[in-house]
Amino acid sequence: MVPLEKKNIYSAALIILFAILLTKLFHLQIYEWGKYLQYSEKNRIRQVRLLPTRGLIYDRHGYVLVDNTPSYSVSVFPFEYLKNDSSQEKIADLVGVHKDIIDSKIRQSTSPFLAVRVASNISFDTLVKIQERSLELPWIIINVEPTRMYSGDIFASHLFGYLGEISRAELKSRQEYGLVQGDYVGKKGIEKFYDDELRGKAGHSYVEVDALGREVGTVQVDRETQPEPGADIYLTIDLELQKLAEKLFEKKSGGVVLLDVRTGGVLVLCSKPDYNPEIFTQKISNEIWRSLVNSPQKVLYDRMIQSEYPPGSTFKLVLAAAGLETRQCNISETTDCQGYINLGIHTFHCWNTSGHGQVDFLDAIKRSCNVYFYRMSLKVDVDDWARHSRLFGFGQPTGIDLVGESSGNVPDRAYLNAEHGENGWGKGMLFNLAIGQGELLVTPIQMAQFAMILANKGLYVQPHLLHRFYYMHLKEFRYHQPLRKQIQNISQNTWQVLQKGMIMAVNESGGTGLAASLPYVSIAGKTGTAENPHGEAHAWFIGFGPAQNPQVAICVLVENGGSGGAQAAPIAREIFDKYFEIENRKQSFTIITDDTDAKI
Repeated sequence: MVPLEKKNIYSAALIILFAILLTKLFHLQIYEWGKYLQYSEKNRIRQVRLLPTRGLIYDRHGYVLVDNTPSYSVSVFPFEYLKNDSSQEKIADLVGVHKDIIDSKIRQSTSPFLAVRVASNISFDTLVKIQERSLELPWIIINVEPTRMYSGDIFASHLFGYLGEISRAELKSRQEYGLVQGDYVGKKGIEKFYDDELRGKAGHSYVEVDALGREVGTVQVDRETQPEPGADIYLTIDLELQKLAEKLFEKKSGGVVLLDVRTGGVLVLCSKPDYNPEIFTQKISNEIWRSLVNSPQKVLYDRMIQSEYPPGSTFKLVLAAAGLETRQCNISETTDCQGYINLGIHTFHCWNTSGHGQVDFLDAIKRSCNVYFYRMSLKVDVDDWARHSRLFGFGQPTGIDLVGESSGNVPDRAYLNAEHGENGWGKGMLFNLAIGQGELLVTPIQMAQFAMILANKGLYVQPHLLHRFYYMHLKEFRYHQPLRKQIQNISQNTWQVLQKGMIMAVNESGGTGLAASLPYVSIAGKTGTAENPHGEAHAWFIGFGPAQNPQVAICVLVENGGSGGAQAAPIAREIFDKYFEIENRKQSFTIITDDTDAKI
């Protein structure tokens, strides 16, 4: 017989144990009921992410440049994937992706209950094989996703950019936009700059699954949302003009920028060499990616906004403006060009080694006389020259709506002292800067903006590619409002002199830009030939037209092309000619407002 004292001890212990058990039951079933119900619901109810349709890209006339086409992707749920070790190798074999890559994607998942994409753009054969094993692998899902499809008329790969799977760093900085691991985002070009608008917003639906992960029905829940499609983008680009520019540069390096001087809209942005954007619509192999990155032609590099070059004689216009505005020069001054000028023991040559003879200010612009501008550089302080260079937008990005734009370089006295020492540079360096050589560097987009400034006598609009958005779910357009600027402290007389010199350069005998002239409209322009230590000189042409009532401004750069007048000016002529043909075609149609016949 158990003593009374031990009975009391046993009874007390049992009471304590039951009290602990009841407390735990209360904690699990009452206090944390919501938490475990949520876990249970996640096991029973699967959230399915509904991807939005990416917005299309159009040109200024409404032609589709970048469309969507359906493709299939494969996703798995980490929770089921990790507890089915025997099936992991089967999945890797089915989708053609190494297991280590799939494992890495699963480990990066933010939730075990959200599907992770493990393969994109799978073939129809792969799709059939996965469907055949749907009972064996119920936690694999097939999604229909839009893949980019291009018009085929143009590449414009630097303009459009491409899509790629979001990186860990991007995901960390952009989680507030509803992005998850595996999403595709813009990596370059318009696709990157306007990714938030083009991408849209994902929605969510919910399905009920059994203990094996097999879908058994749909579930209606309050938090279900429909995807919001991305906005369509209408660019300022003209498909017909872009197509011509790409054709003209088919076997060349360099490119063209054509701007509407009234709006700042970019009508042409052609950079060559480039690549076929279709490459990025499929899974890209390491070999193909390395070939693009290591390409000797630097096909991934957008020469129009990223590359920096000496501008050659096109920059004589800046020195001319600085000379007039500081009153160190006047248009009546003449110089006798014998083809060279001596500076101490050094001889600096004119591009015309036979000499231009007697030239005045306007002749010097028209015939691009080096000797005249060598002598002008001795009168204009280097800081005044640099100040006017920056006034015209050099040494800073234009702000075009693309990623990765370069600033160029405008060397002033402080820069030259820092680089060469106070006594380490002299008049010879100023001679180089006077004709657009030396440490002066510009981008083609800056030169196109400069041509727009000259066309509008100081008024200009920030270069841009976006014209308007169309939001399908709102049924409304939203128009881009670009920044408008006015250069101050440049007299009307200076603008008129610069314009007159440019008109003479293209339309008068002896002008270096004669190859850009058209018989039916007056073009203003300036050529440039920039020495290149790595090969042939770079050929430049900048200009605008019509000269008296400007509509468009252009910059043409031909890498290693030689003479600007011989190589760049003829390309500008072709682009101008096509532009005015298109404009005349548009104006040949009149809208019928009464009983009069339409004129076609």
